[in-house]
Amino acid sequence: MIAVPYRKLVVALLLGAALAGCNNEPDPNSHEGKRQALFKQMLRQTEPMSGMLTGRVTPSMGEFMNKADTLAQLADQPWEHFPTPGDDPEPNRTKDTVWSDPEGFALAIDDFKAKVADLHAVTSVGIKSLDQAADELRAVQQSCKSCHDSYRR
Repeated sequence: MIAVPYRKLVVALLLGAALAGCNNEPDPNSHEGKRQALFKQMLRQTEPMSGMLTGRVTPSMGEFMNKADTLAQLADQPWEHFPTPGDDPEPNRTKDTVWSDPEGFALAIDDFKAKVADLHAVTSVGIKSLDQAADELRAVQQSCKSCHDSYRR
């Protein structure tokens, strides 16, 4: 009678041990981990800003401007964490086109930085309405989408 619960316990422990190795989180000190952390910080800026434009988030001009400022500070940072092919053992969603089309990838990065700079320029002088920065935020979002479509799985 004791054998059945013991077997279940052993199976549960073995299954738990096997699943413990299935963590999809990258090493935070790896290129992939640093890159993901920076992109998540960017997303934590743009998502609430977008929510303010669509009415999902209570509008706050001050918060919108602060998030645009933080986004501008982050815009240069993730790119150094794209390693050369084969240098990053972490699984990632980067397409090989990052390396096979370096000129196109560099142009996409420059476009993103320019769009963020445009958004920051509009918000840094102060806005009285979110409509004043709506086109610039949409341009940043489109730049992200365009890059993801070309360079991310």
